[in-house]
Amino acid sequence: MAAIWETLLSNLALVSILVVAWDLLSDRTAHFSRSTQSVFLGLIMGVGAAISMAIAEPMHGFLFDLRMPLLAASAFFGGLPAIVVAASAALICRLYLGGPGVAVGVTGILIASVIGLACYWLVRSRQKTMTHIFGFGVAVAFGAYFGLLVLPEGARVVLFPRAVLPLTSLAFVSALMIGTLLHRMQRRRELATANLIYRAMVRELPDCLNVKDLDGRFIVANPATASLMRAGSAEELIGKTDFDFYPTELAQRFRQDEIDMLQSGEVQRLEQPALFPDGSQGWLTSVKAPFTDETGRVVGIITYNRDISDQKRVAQLKNEFISTVSHELRTPLTSIRGSLGLIAAGVAGELPAKAGNLVKIAHTNSERLVLLINDILDMEKIESGKVAFELRPMAVRPIVEQAIAASSNYMPERKVRLLLVDDAPRAGATIDPDRLHQVLSNLLSNAIKFSSVGDTVTVRLARRSGGVLRISVVDRGAGIPEAFRARVFGKFEQADASSTRGKGGTGLGLSIAKAIIEKLGGAIAFETQEGHGTAFHIDLPEASGQAVASATPSSQPHSDERNRVLICEDDADISGMIAALLDADGFSSDVAPDIASAKMLLQTRDYVALTLDIRLAGESGITLFRDIRKSSALPDIPVIVISAVADEAKRALNGSAVGIIDWLEKPVDPERLHAALGKIARRADDRRSRVLHVEDDESVLAVMSAGLGPDVSVTFAKTLKDAQFLAAESQFDLVILDVGLPDGSGLDLLTDLPAETAVIVFSAAELDQRLGASVKAVMTKTKASELDVAKVIKSFLPAAGVGRFSIPIGGE
Repeated sequence: MAAIWETLLSNLALVSILVVAWDLLSDRTAHFSRSTQSVFLGLIMGVGAAISMAIAEPMHGFLFDLRMPLLAASAFFGGLPAIVVAASAALICRLYLGGPGVAVGVTGILIASVIGLACYWLVRSRQKTMTHIFGFGVAVAFGAYFGLLVLPEGARVVLFPRAVLPLTSLAFVSALMIGTLLHRMQRRRELATANLIYRAMVRELPDCLNVKDLDGRFIVANPATASLMRAGSAEELIGKTDFDFYPTELAQRFRQDEIDMLQSGEVQRLEQPALFPDGSQGWLTSVKAPFTDETGRVVGIITYNRDISDQKRVAQLKNEFISTVSHELRTPLTSIRGSLGLIAAGVAGELPAKAGNLVKIAHTNSERLVLLINDILDMEKIESGKVAFELRPMAVRPIVEQAIAASSNYMPERKVRLLLVDDAPRAGATIDPDRLHQVLSNLLSNAIKFSSVGDTVTVRLARRSGGVLRISVVDRGAGIPEAFRARVFGKFEQADASSTRGKGGTGLGLSIAKAIIEKLGGAIAFETQEGHGTAFHIDLPEASGQAVASATPSSQPHSDERNRVLICEDDADISGMIAALLDADGFSSDVAPDIASAKMLLQTRDYVALTLDIRLAGESGITLFRDIRKSSALPDIPVIVISAVADEAKRALNGSAVGIIDWLEKPVDPERLHAALGKIARRADDRRSRVLHVEDDESVLAVMSAGLGPDVSVTFAKTLKDAQFLAAESQFDLVILDVGLPDGSGLDLLTDLPAETAVIVFSAAELDQRLGASVKAVMTKTKASELDVAKVIKSFLPAAGVGRFSIPIGGE
């Protein structure tokens, strides 16, 4: 028994010596290559195996030594170079010792080498863990078992029964012990190296990267932190907390952030105002993360603090610059675009052909400049979180229809047809209708721009699995080049300049669309194939039918208060063109494709006039005209005859053509129709509407006055004081209000106006809040054209002469 304990103790001492030797040698050779260090490990393990064989003593009839655990460990931790050296040393020693067991000994060395290399290759690409070490010990124990199987038959019969359990157990324990010691040593060296690197990094980084213990005391500190906290050096911070340097309130907030991070176990990123130790005010950005040891246990806190006061000041300057750009660019651009638009429309008289072409070029490029300014300002507002989203559940189709209608006049020369396919009837979503309209308008304008002449752009509503509503805008254009697809939603991104620059655009539209849709809780994506077109998909969570129904009253647009004209026309293209001309002149309209529809509409709605096709769906428009004249309600309603046989109808009616404003042949002359509509507008309004325009920029005043035309009396006020005086002295039908005035905010005038006076806010400032019931619309300079503003203003001016007709239904 004494011999056994002596052998075990001697082997334990040998392992200790080998491990210490390897620890010292590895530290001295840390700058050597990995393969060189592997050779050194093999040399030490090989020498240890030789010594273990030399001092081995018999135990229960067999010899026990550490050659197998040592050789296998050299391969497991050092790879092929280590095992080659270690196995060579062990083989030389075994051959030198000689004796009848040489063959068995050599076989055992080879088995240990194979087992060690197998374990090495299994875990070579992973960090070794104690589970791997345990598996390594099991593998070595099996190796010892196999070593017994190669004994000569006589020895195997005698030794096998009593040697298996002690030999495999000692092999397992020895391998586990050696593996654990080498693993711990390896981890210690790695951690020591990482610590050296980290401390060097902390010292050299210009930012405040530090490590604290769980109580908030500094363990490792950065010189930048010492400078920020007004400490003499980083060493002075060690062992101290934020309470030793910051004001108590600020230090308590920092400590609470650390506690919250430790409780959640998640990294926290914060930006917060700070009072620095020198008493100055500023901003800090902070990152707080858990610091863990090799077992994953949280042992400290990693903190990263950086003074971002300068960045905040720069951001404030940028915001002020954006605000200046918003006012100082939008106001003159509104004047420039408005003036050019009015000149191009012939308000100032007919221009020579060359001059007209130059004005058209200038107007087109002013539109592009306006688009660029608006996109830049929109992008900045979205990124800074200044855009207010008014989300509510509502039906989606009306918003899609409005976007299609608004886009129908975009690039009319391309003659692109817009088609709506509704595969999701009564679908609703929680949206901001104005923002969704903005996204759809952008996608539609892109689709039209990149479609061929005469193509069709399809807008499709569809339901998808998971309660998702999809809005798709599909074109059949050239598709998106593969090289550009990853950058489609980037800022200022354009595809090939040769194909897109000629089509215009800022490269911000899709980036803005993506930001808006994500704010709405949805996603935007696309499918494309070069030469076959592109489909952009907007996916939104679908709202329940009950929620949409409950929101319907508040989500419906305001009723159209403009004068309404009935279009009696059976040709859809012609009725659509007439409706567009009416809309441009400030009228709303309905279409009656046949006499029965016309009579029904005349009975149920109020109209100031109607346009009449003499041959209406194969029926006689003259009969309809005579029935109208016989009716008791407003028998003198103005009529504009628009027909391919206008002259023939004129002769047929002869002297009974009372109240017909004009006779227009098809195709319609827009100028004559415009003139006829002007007569109707004057008849419908028995007095000039009075408008007060509060604006400090004379060019905007001039453009708006010209855009409203001679039927509106415009009074100007350039200051808030003048506006308040005029509002007290006179009664106005409507007030156009700028916000930024030299002596105050134009919004202060709202309290001085009668409740029934309509107000249109037209300003460079973008206002999202509700301003009261009297404010009928809020429009932003450059975002709304002079035509848009004029149409909105006219829609709120009082109208006269509107009535409803009672027509004998039976009369034809």
